[in-house]
Amino acid sequence: MKCIIVIIVIFCLTLNQALGQTVLLENSTIADTNKIQMAVQRIEVDSKTVNFKYDYKATGRDVLGIIMPKIISDSTGGWGGMIVKIGDGALDDQFAFDTWGYKKFGQFSATVEIGRIINQVSQPIDYAGSRLSLDNFTTEFYVLTYHPLLGEEITKQDATYGWIAYHPEHAFIALGKQDRQYWGFVGTKNLQHFGNFTFANYQPETGNFWFRSQTGFGEINQKFFCQDMYIEGTSYLVVPVFYYKHFSPICAKGSYSLKIDGRRTNDVQNYEVMMGKAIGDDILRLAVGLNSEYQTNLRLAPSIEVYKSWSTKLGTEIIELRYDVLYKTISGYLILRY
Repeated sequence: MKCIIVIIVIFCLTLNQALGQTVLLENSTIADTNKIQMAVQRIEVDSKTVNFKYDYKATGRDVLGIIMPKIISDSTGGWGGMIVKIGDGALDDQFAFDTWGYKKFGQFSATVEIGRIINQVSQPIDYAGSRLSLDNFTTEFYVLTYHPLLGEEITKQDATYGWIAYHPEHAFIALGKQDRQYWGFVGTKNLQHFGNFTFANYQPETGNFWFRSQTGFGEINQKFFCQDMYIEGTSYLVVPVFYYKHFSPICAKGSYSLKIDGRRTNDVQNYEVMMGKAIGDDILRLAVGLNSEYQTNLRLAPSIEVYKSWSTKLGTEIIELRYDVLYKTISGYLILRY
């Protein structure tokens, strides 16, 4: 089944590339002492009216979507929709039917989305949500139920997701609730030579947590340290989505960069400090760090990341590599955009 889908999508990719549309290929590969595995392969084709997106996952469920982002569109709003298939050809394959509309009224903008997920072996899942933005405030709220949204009350058993952000000229501050987890976000924006984005997650029922702080100095990555990325990242981390998002490593965040990362998963705690630097006239980006694991004993080992991007007449190519000595793992990420 996966081979058939790949052939169909590659055919659409070739056709759209011939017609001058945008093509994106992403590949994630992981290698350790036992095996080499292509973890995720993404194929995405964007045309003027219809987009195709396919995520092949070696150990997870594949996701294939047909997206029509602008069924109706003008300068102040529009309406879109998509159909998504989740699964590998089994009875529990899920099909999602999703539609959304957005509208701007001066400084106020609103997006409303509704959808239903169905399959052959369980009851439908309904979801609905909205994002509202006015001046320096943005908020988003979603609810997901295992019963019809219309005609039945929302109860404590249903999952809710939401966040609210305050973003004046040079700052971004947000708080979020992801069902039974809590999130906090802080970032700087519109600064010339300094940028920071920090988030933290806490799960009260398990005591698990995750925090990450990323800082850029010198010539910083303005596409990362900006309001649009903060809103996109906050929404992605708090509200469940069909497709994963890949964010560049710390060494791509500035001429000099610093990452502090920590998490607890059950009885295991991991912490990492990593510093990055642009080498030469941006020949490549390099970061080195110290990674750790603590369960009953403390283990320490270095970690290394390398980032390189090219811009050619055909498009953009990006290679990311990471070697984790602690777990003897090499991971790579390749992006081709034409």
